[in-house]
Amino acid sequence: MSQLRIYWTTEWQDAASACAWALLDERGAVRESGTGNLASMPRADECIAIVAAELVLCVPVALPKIKARQLETALPFALEEFLLGEVADSFVIPGSKLGNGETLLYSINRERLRRFIQACESVSIRLRRAIPEYALLPVRDGEWSVVWDGQNGMLATGHQAGGVLGRGSEQQPPAALMLRLNSAKPSALRVCFKANIPADLRVWPQWEGVQINHEERDWDWRNASIAVDAPNLLWGKFAAPARLQEWWPKLRPALVLVLILVLIEALGSNLEWWSLAREKQQIQHSMDSVYQETFGASAMVVDAPLQMRRSLARARHAAGVNDDGDFLPLLDRFATEMNALPGSKVNGVRYADGQLDVEAHLASASAWETLQRRLSEQGLRAQVIDVRDSGSAVDVRLRLGAI
Repeated sequence: MSQLRIYWTTEWQDAASACAWALLDERGAVRESGTGNLASMPRADECIAIVAAELVLCVPVALPKIKARQLETALPFALEEFLLGEVADSFVIPGSKLGNGETLLYSINRERLRRFIQACESVSIRLRRAIPEYALLPVRDGEWSVVWDGQNGMLATGHQAGGVLGRGSEQQPPAALMLRLNSAKPSALRVCFKANIPADLRVWPQWEGVQINHEERDWDWRNASIAVDAPNLLWGKFAAPARLQEWWPKLRPALVLVLILVLIEALGSNLEWWSLAREKQQIQHSMDSVYQETFGASAMVVDAPLQMRRSLARARHAAGVNDDGDFLPLLDRFATEMNALPGSKVNGVRYADGQLDVEAHLASASAWETLQRRLSEQGLRAQVIDVRDSGSAVDVRLRLGAI
């Protein structure tokens, strides 16, 4: 995914102002870079503003318990003593929580941030993140990192905390750095130069009482790595709307798993259906074979079970024997089960084509359940036509036949 980085400094005033920019490819390598207004910048899959250190104040503060919906309104007052202007002019963003219980807060001018976002939107640039410049500096354990240009610089103290440094020289450290060193004592300062500083201006500082470690590699915001937990100034009402590309890496494993499960389920269902269909075909073929073996190979088979039952009934009738599907055997077996249920009676009976239609009155719902079970045990096929449950009794219409 390509990425456009815009270097936002105090010199920016409006959409016509020039900004440095860099276009990175999918591997994070700089493909193009230059300086121009927002409208002239190339398009990319993602756009990030790298905010100059002097635009963002970072202060650790011990916060009271604040409800999430009140954070945006309450946070500026937590920095009131550190702000030069009015509290209402500042937009404050919460950062990471430190080991001592304090929370890093980042403050930027609200109106300046709003104008920059609107200017980007006016030329169809959709900012996804705005990150303080010093949050891109790598910091080693026990050390602080300083980017120096010979007279000015910025500082990173770890956990994405840092700030701009005042003027200094080769021998005199900036006052802001000395104030920080009075409150904390890193083992050393790791100093590097900005990538655009000419070689003749690169003079390593010799600050008395401060251990200086030289970082030979230049620091360049264009290709500096951005930590996953880097603070994003586009927060609260300035937050960029979520988009599918950002969630896709998180959703993709779950969606792939769901797809695999669906495919397995579909394959299993198809295999089961195929197996059952094949089994049914084999049973049908077996019944057809039995019927033809019994009544002749030339006999036409349409519904082997039904034809077998009717042929067997005709054979019994020809021999003067009752068939299970005749009126009297069906009525006798049904009456036997009804007599076993006290308070039950038969209201009407009709017989046709080997089926006995019965209207019966049962004393209770439990008697109806018992009758259904016992009819099945007797080898009778019972089709329920109608059931009327009045609470204390049940009236049913059944169609009975031999299995």
